[in-house]
Amino acid sequence: MSTSVTLDQVNRIIGNQHHDPFEILGSHPIEIDGKSGWIVRVYWPNADAISVLCPEQRQKYPMHSVHNPHFFECEVPIAENLNYQLQIQEGDHEQVIYDPYAFKSPRVTDYDQHLFAQGDHHRIYEKLGAHLTTLDSVNGVYFAVWAPNARNVSILADFNAWDGRRHQMRKGSSGIWELFIPEIGVGEHYKYEIKNIEGHIYEKSDPYGFQQEVRPKTASIVTDLNAYTWSDNLWMEQRRMPIC
Repeated sequence: MSTSVTLDQVNRIIGNQHHDPFEILGSHPIEIDGKSGWIVRVYWPNADAISVLCPEQRQKYPMHSVHNPHFFECEVPIAENLNYQLQIQEGDHEQVIYDPYAFKSPRVTDYDQHLFAQGDHHRIYEKLGAHLTTLDSVNGVYFAVWAPNARNVSILADFNAWDGRRHQMRKGSSGIWELFIPEIGVGEHYKYEIKNIEGHIYEKSDPYGFQQEVRPKTASIVTDLNAYTWSDNLWMEQRRMPIC
């Protein structure tokens, strides 16, 4: 079966060497027999089989491996905007998930990148870190971290078995790496896997994380500050009092 992706492109994804995995992974518009359609690509280490599910059309499209047993793609002959999920088979375990690389709109905008690069973004904590977010009516967590000299950055967490190959992030113009992961929420433990130019790997907690594990553990924890009950009312009142 023909493919639209090269061996070099696949190897860059497998080797965590791509600064923007969205260029390869996820859904991309193509022409199928003279009509508009999509090609979907997925890299999922240890997957035995993957299918694209289109709930609105009640259709299932089995994917085939390309250049690597765990890199998959398939054509989807749907003209309108593609709303899909992935059915992933790993041994006896099967799961249905939304594809993180289907959510292409960054939460860190070009204007955010511009202000941050100038050192003039006064609310960058609202963008960096882990934030509960809803994109395209799907709930999840949006991760963003500044690592301008990194070759690659990935998210390590309980939900991906601490495997840095599964959730590779995208680099913006100011060195901010970001990725939205659907269907996760409060309580997830995570770190960032950062590779430098030489390929050395460092696991880092989130400098903009709102909650951290208690030492000696070092993971960050996804939390919701809006639901947090503060207990510093007395201290805040005393801070307002004039100093004699």
